[in-house]
Formats: sequence, C-alpha cells, structure tokens
Amino acid sequence: MRISIIDLGTNTFNLLVAEITVDMQINILHRSKYPAKIGAGGINQNYITEEAKQRAHLALTEMKQIITEYQSVKTFGFATSAIRTAKNGEEFVTQIRRDFDIDVRIISGNREAELIYYGTREAVGLDEEIVAILDIGGGSNEIIIANSEKIFWKKSYPIGMTRLLEQFQPSDPIKIDELRNIETFLKEQLRDLIEAFQTYSVKTLIGSSGSFSTLRQVLLAEEKMEMETDKTHYHIKLEDFNSLHQRFLNSTLEERMQMQGMDMARVHLMVIASIFINFLVKESGVSILFQSAYALKEGALFDYIKRIKQSEKSVSSD
Repeated sequence: MRISIIDLGTNTFNLLVAEITVDMQINILHRSKYPAKIGAGGINQNYITEEAKQRAHLALTEMKQIITEYQSVKTFGFATSAIRTAKNGEEFVTQIRRDFDIDVRIISGNREAELIYYGTREAVGLDEEIVAILDIGGGSNEIIIANSEKIFWKKSYPIGMTRLLEQFQPSDPIKIDELRNIETFLKEQLRDLIEAFQTYSVKTLIGSSGSFSTLRQVLLAEEKMEMETDKTHYHIKLEDFNSLHQRFLNSTLEERMQMQGMDMARVHLMVIASIFINFLVKESGVSILFQSAYALKEGALFDYIKRIKQSEKSVSSD
C-alpha cells in the first residue's frame, strides 16, 4: 500500500510518499518540499493572502501530480500554524479539498507536537534519557520534553520565524539592539519552557525542523562532506553551532545566499532561527545538539502504522 503525507507548513509545504509492505515495513519512495510561504504578508494579521494562496495552489498542483504518478491509495494532509490561526483557514482548506481532492486536517499545536515526537523518536533512537525536541516552524515552535517511553511536557508556541521576522523586521545585517529586543521578547514568552528544562534536567536538544536541516547542510558543505541521505540524525557540535551563529549574525542576506549548503527557501529566516536556538542553549544549559531528519510527516506515517497494527490486534482478539 502506498500513502502520501503532506505537511502544509507556514514556510514550506512538504510531501512524503511511502510504501507500507505486508509486514509493516516502510519504504520511502519520494520526498520533496515547496516554498509556498503561506504565512508571508498576513500571518500576524491571521490571514492568508491571495498571493500566498496562489503559491500554495502551484505547490499543490505539483504535489498532486506526483501523488498520482506513485498511485497512492491514501493521502493525508496536515495544516499547521499559519492555517490554524488564519480567519480564512477553514475556507482555504475547503478550497484544497475541492480543487485537489486532498483531505487536509487542521491540527492543534498539541497534536503537531505529538507527531513531531513520533518522527524524532524513530530518527534519533531515543532511550531512557529525557531530552528536548524542538521543531522551529514559520508560524509556531513545538517543544517536547520526552524519552523513548513517554512525553513528559509539550507545548506549541505561536512565535514562529515568519511571525518574528514580520514583527521585528531586523536590519541586514541585524543590529545589536535588534538582537537584544528579540532575546528580551523570547525571555518573556518562554519562561515556562526554561523552567521545564530545569525541572527535567535536560542536557540534549534535538532539532527536527528545516532550520536544523539547513545547519546540517551548511556545516557538512564547509567540511566538504556529502550529505548522507540515509542517516536519520546528525550530531551538531556546540562549538560549530556557536561559530555559525556568529556568522549568521554578521551576515547580509546576499552573503547568506552565497553560503554553501544554504537552503534558499530559508535564507531569510536563518538569522532569526539561529537566535532562537542560541537563546535556548544559553538559557537552558543544553550542551548536546542533534538534528533529526524526521519530523511531522514521518511521525504521521509511524502513527498511521501504529493505528493499523492496533486495529488488526483488536480484530484478531475478537
């Protein structure tokens, strides 16, 4: 059975096509991403603009073609922060169903956090150590404190990178006072998170978002190393992150565009994302960083398989 999963993120739309074998093994057939930027221009007004809808339509047209080519029998769409908070979000999702025959669910921040946890747990191979998982989105940031067995704490913060960029509109390169204003804002918004890190003695932070993938790509490119596509996680040395963070802070947009390994869809957001990560590292005392290649869409796939297994077990017990 082939299934497709679409993650309609604030900055990027992601498509995953997978084959599930009879013995419930997973073969990933296709991955692609599209810079739909659904939140651009209207996210802080809780509105999806006409320009954003047009970009989304182009992305979904291409996705639908790929889904058809792979003959998927099921397609699941998950809409997150920008669509979740938009006044015209429901209307937008209804239009997607009408135009593309794709069932899109607008999920809560809590549900988003759960799916991210399922994906990251598989990618990194969590054990009994309690870690923090961070998904940096354009509209929201999901943070989960968990180990392999359970989630101890989770929260979705509606302060994603697109929201912060449009709220603070930093200079290029960012100025010291602008950096301090952003960090002061984060300190106010994330007080309960820093307390949770301390409560659970978190020392390891795992990033599961495109921003962390970009960090990985840039660091590997600078080391002249090929990206191992089959490697589902990557250890980011703290000193390497600190060095790259300073470079981001001192860089112009044009300079970031010239960085090897830079994802052009995230070049506008990487300074803000790096500030967010650095703030958490500084305030929480985290000393180990990992990047997870799996996030929401993989988590949704693993969750779907788990539900199939539970259903089969229920039938057999009857």
